[in-house]
Amino acid sequence: MCGSLGPASANQAALDVASDHLSGAGHTVVKVELLAEVPAFRPQWVDDPGSVVEALRKTLESCDGVLLAAPEYAGGLAGVVKNALDWLVGSASLYHRPVVVLSAGTTGGAFALEQGIRTLSWQGALVVDVLSIAAPRTKMDVDGRFVDRDTLTGIERWAGQLIAAVSAAPAERLALVANVVAPYGIDPARFGDLPPALST
Repeated sequence: MCGSLGPASANQAALDVASDHLSGAGHTVVKVELLAEVPAFRPQWVDDPGSVVEALRKTLESCDGVLLAAPEYAGGLAGVVKNALDWLVGSASLYHRPVVVLSAGTTGGAFALEQGIRTLSWQGALVVDVLSIAAPRTKMDVDGRFVDRDTLTGIERWAGQLIAAVSAAPAERLALVANVVAPYGIDPARFGDLPPALST
C-alpha cells in the first residue's frame, strides 16, 4: 500500500522492488490502489463507510501482512496515509496484523515513520520493521528504478522481515515489534497475547 500518489513515486518504486522480491520467492502480493478514492474520514460513517473503504478493509483483512510506504510531507505523515489508516481503526482491519513501513524522501522520512508507527500501534497493528531511504533519486536510474545495491538489499531485507514475522511464533513476533516501538516509548505489552503463526 503506497501513500504516494504521484506517477514517479520513489515510495512506489521501493514497493515494486519489495513486491518483485516476494513474488519471486513464491508469495502472493496484492497491490492496494484505492487511497486516492478514500473519502475524508468521518467518525459517524465508521459503520457505513461506503464501497471504497469497505474494499480497502476487505483487501487488507485478506492479507497475512502489509507493506506500507508512508511518505513524509510538511514534516509529518502524508495525509492520504493517515486518512486511510483512520478508517481502519473502527473495523480493526490491522489488529495483530504484521506491518512493515518504509519512507523514501529527501531526509528519509523520520517524522512520517514515527507518526506511522504510533498510528498503527494505536490500532493494534504489529509494526515489525521500518526502512528509511534518504535522497532516493541519487539511488535510482533515469527511469526511476532503484539500482543502488545497498538500497536494493535493504528493501529486500525489509520485505523479508514481514515474511519472517508472519511465520514467527508469538514471542518472536512480539520481539520484532518491541525493537521497533520501544524507542518511541510504546509499551509492547499493549498488544496483549498474539495469535499463533499466521502461515508456515
